[in-house]
Amino acid sequence: MGLLLSELGGYICGFSHAPAGTKRISNLLRSKKWTSTIIDNFLFSQTRKRLESLVKQGKRPLMLWDDSRLEKAESWFLEGLCSVESSKAKRLTRIKKGYYSPPNKRICVPGYHWTSTLLSALGESVSVCQMSWWTTRGKYKEYGRNIMFRMLEKLQAQVGKGILHVLDRGYANEWTIEWFTNFEQDFLVRWKKNHLLIHSTKGKKQTHLLARSFKARSKKIVLDSQRKILKSISIAWTQVQHPSFEDINLSLVIVRDTKNYQSPLYLLTSLPVESAKDAWEICHSYMHRWNIEQAFRFAKTELAIESPRLWFFENTLKLLAIVTLIYDFLMKLIRNWPS
Repeated sequence: MGLLLSELGGYICGFSHAPAGTKRISNLLRSKKWTSTIIDNFLFSQTRKRLESLVKQGKRPLMLWDDSRLEKAESWFLEGLCSVESSKAKRLTRIKKGYYSPPNKRICVPGYHWTSTLLSALGESVSVCQMSWWTTRGKYKEYGRNIMFRMLEKLQAQVGKGILHVLDRGYANEWTIEWFTNFEQDFLVRWKKNHLLIHSTKGKKQTHLLARSFKARSKKIVLDSQRKILKSISIAWTQVQHPSFEDINLSLVIVRDTKNYQSPLYLLTSLPVESAKDAWEICHSYMHRWNIEQAFRFAKTELAIESPRLWFFENTLKLLAIVTLIYDFLMKLIRNWPS
């Protein structure tokens, strides 16, 4: 039911000899002969092989990026803990009719930050490229941007071009455009409606004001996999520039719900969009990003990734790396035996 060493030890040596099994696992995690980077390097080598396979099949590889957090709300003294915003508290304090109003400020708890990168393609399941846990305090203090920088540097050196990186609104800023351009990587990011963009004839405007000028050029009925309903959506596209990088041509794809039940999506990409086929491929590529949200949910619920209680941060990283290896193995089973 959890990643507690005492419970895992019972599965290794039988519950009558659980302390012996617990000691074995503890010795493995404390050993100085290995680090979590061994598993990280293995997963990256597997990613390179799968990238080659996807290219041979004529599919565009999608690298899905997102951030989450491990919440350790009841922990105080574990090494590496830092302040993270609690998504669980946000859910529990949501306003419910007939009850008192919840706190209106965000709630932070001890925990670890979590950055993930998964490899996939349209019509394919995901595989793990990188999962990193980091903290903003203490001797292991790290910055999320450094993790992204090192990953892009490694991809440029060992893989090259041809990957489309798919990112959510948390990455909608100018340094994302700068880094992906410098590392010669294509990107697709969900842009924020209040950010400025430049159009050759419309001038500099906020994204949602600029998008009003462009009418739908294609429509389609698609399945909303989260809500399990069919939805009619329309799509439009245009070429834009970012105010900080006016020499870089970008494409803005506008996805609208024809019945206006949901706000439009503004998708900014470095790929040229010249036809409805290109625009729909960009739209579906972003929708495919939902797989990384499922990965976070599955890891927290089914793999109990928030349950470890280890004193030292390096030992925690080793255990979490082993869990990552298990998740990647399960995804490999799905790819090889879809039934």
